[in-house]
Amino acid sequence: MLSLSDNEFSVLNFLVRNFTERLTIRNIAQRLGFSPAGVFNILKKLEKNGIVAGQKFGTGLFYQVNFESRIAEHLAQVVLLHTDEKLEKISVEQLKQAKAAILDKKSLLLITDNMTTLEVLIPGIEVIAKSEDEVTALWRKKSQELLQFLKRGTVLLGEEKVVEMIKSCISGF
Repeated sequence: MLSLSDNEFSVLNFLVRNFTERLTIRNIAQRLGFSPAGVFNILKKLEKNGIVAGQKFGTGLFYQVNFESRIAEHLAQVVLLHTDEKLEKISVEQLKQAKAAILDKKSLLLITDNMTTLEVLIPGIEVIAKSEDEVTALWRKKSQELLQFLKRGTVLLGEEKVVEMIKSCISGF
């Protein structure tokens, strides 16, 4: 059985949420405030377990989540659900028509199928509704506004759908 330390969880979380970037050990260490040696050891453990994959490009070695692994896919869903914030303002009942929902502080991204339109009002929260195709296209174009939901937000609902969308974006890069 695989268990992750807090630092391993943080590195995996970072890789999932920053899937559009080419990330080296040094990049990851700098942005997380970890030592490069520590990140190296974490990535080697995750790579050994098939959760991440390193890809040589020129003189650099870049890491990303290995979404071909079911374990990696499941762990990606778990890290997207993780939050330290209290989420009292929003009930899942309000979101049930959405395929997925990502909360980033005072904004809520509702992801729908291409047919459904949602009218959700939550006091003090800006609600943005987009179709799955729109979000995927914007992530592929590296739209900072939409990527911020993923980088800083918490998936409230539809973590499988979000991971599926990330996987489809990666195949487009």
